[in-house]
Amino acid sequence: MKKNAEDSGSRRFILVEMDETIATTVTAERNKRVIEGYTNAKNQQIEGLGGGFQFCRLSAEPLFTAEGQVRPDVTFAQLAEFVWFKETGIGFTGNADTPLLGVYEGRAVYLLYNGILKDQTLDGGNVLTPAIFKILPTFNGGKVIYAAAIKGGASWLGREQITFKQTPYSLAF
Repeated sequence: MKKNAEDSGSRRFILVEMDETIATTVTAERNKRVIEGYTNAKNQQIEGLGGGFQFCRLSAEPLFTAEGQVRPDVTFAQLAEFVWFKETGIGFTGNADTPLLGVYEGRAVYLLYNGILKDQTLDGGNVLTPAIFKILPTFNGGKVIYAAAIKGGASWLGREQITFKQTPYSLAF
């Protein structure tokens, strides 16, 4: 029987490895063996414990200033990775070349930031409006949209199945 994070007997932890080569070869392989099982030196089959792990890299600089604002030099791709992880709890594997970051558990996750829409206006396409919404990649279902601000009523949000989250305030852990 496999255990997962919701099982009362399971454990959650963070493992830190400073050397990337060791992290991607030795440490990751050891974790896989514990999860999936392995044959030991005495040729005995050791059953895996189940579960899983994620391999994440920390950025050299924090994304946010001491005041909680997104640093001016943060790219769309950097913030997209953070937003995706915040929404899903898993690592981002997309291309970060569209405001639609992906679909997870039946809801689409969008990010309007840093001119991703090639909008040259003062807000740079970072404000969610009905007009901006119409040019976003479509998804038939629930949508979580991160943007600097919103201009649209609650009935419009409900009709379009939008949950609005304001950047950067909704990104605090």
